[in-house]
Amino acid sequence: MAGSNGEGPPLVAVVTSTAMGAAGVALSPAGIRHATLFHRTVEAALAELSACGARPGDDSRAPEIEKLLQDYAAGEPVSLDEYPVDLPPCTGFQRGVWLALREIPRGETRSYGWMARRLGHPGSARAVGAAAGANPIPLWLPCHRLVAADGSLHGFGGGLAMKQALLELEGARPRHLV
Repeated sequence: MAGSNGEGPPLVAVVTSTAMGAAGVALSPAGIRHATLFHRTVEAALAELSACGARPGDDSRAPEIEKLLQDYAAGEPVSLDEYPVDLPPCTGFQRGVWLALREIPRGETRSYGWMARRLGHPGSARAVGAAAGANPIPLWLPCHRLVAADGSLHGFGGGLAMKQALLELEGARPRHLV
């Protein structure tokens, strides 16, 4: 069976339970092709990866990925944004945004406008937001670290509560008292 684009080797789904829920990745031989945010169940995370063409299977990288996700969700200072990724087909602009997300350090945020200027496209903050919204590898390409110019939270595929929780976990926002 081919990967999500119908070419090449199949994608292997790796999913683990963490303190924040179940999360996983779809692995190609070159790296992470797709990733999930945190789901309530392992089955939900697997269903998302299945929709990307990934199937459960054996992969020697699985234990390392599982540990990274578990440690990240527990608040440990691990760096997901250094793990190899294998971007699916995309535009040059999307590729630029997605890879530049890794320049935003854990515990910090940057504005969509900052990213637009960083990429040499001042005035294209909305386009940056659209590209970030299409990010196929959240957490590993940390689009949650992009915020509005005034620091407020806008647009996130996992919802603003998840974005807030991720930023709190990384120390970029104070934790809310419940």
